[in-house]
Amino acid sequence: MMRIRKIVQIIQRFLIKKLRVLWQDKYKEIYPVYLRKIGVNIPNDYYENNMGYIDPSVHFDGSDYSLISIGKNTTISRDVLILTHDFSLAKGFQLIKAPIKNAHFLKPVIIGENCFIGARAVLLPGATIGNNCIVGAGSVVRGEVPSGSIVTGNPAKVVRETEEWANYHLNKQDYIQ
Repeated sequence: MMRIRKIVQIIQRFLIKKLRVLWQDKYKEIYPVYLRKIGVNIPNDYYENNMGYIDPSVHFDGSDYSLISIGKNTTISRDVLILTHDFSLAKGFQLIKAPIKNAHFLKPVIIGENCFIGARAVLLPGATIGNNCIVGAGSVVRGEVPSGSIVTGNPAKVVRETEEWANYHLNKQDYIQ
């Protein structure tokens, strides 16, 4: 039964990805519904004000989708990796010859409201990103990111406040509408 469910999920996801190419607005509405169906915690009003977007290339750790929470109006860019499990502990235990097999971490990943997660970022088990945060492309996030922060790097570190950054660019007028 589990194998059939997995095959159905693969087919559904394939069709949803094709929908993105043909009808982007409908894709933006349907994909969060699909993610909720497989267990991701995503609010019904996720796509409020046409501000949320999750690229179909985002990889959601299939260990337990219910450990992933995404706040409304959040954008998750291409090739982002969201992990809820980590088996590195098993290798550590193997090294010290501990008689424990398959030891691993299984922790939630929480993304707040109105966030932007840059391309190819990695969110590790236990990462909690507050509201109104920006995660730079390629960043590796572990632990807690305070609301209103911009983080970049590996490991990701706070480099600026989101509000300060937005005001800077508003005054500089170096953006396109």
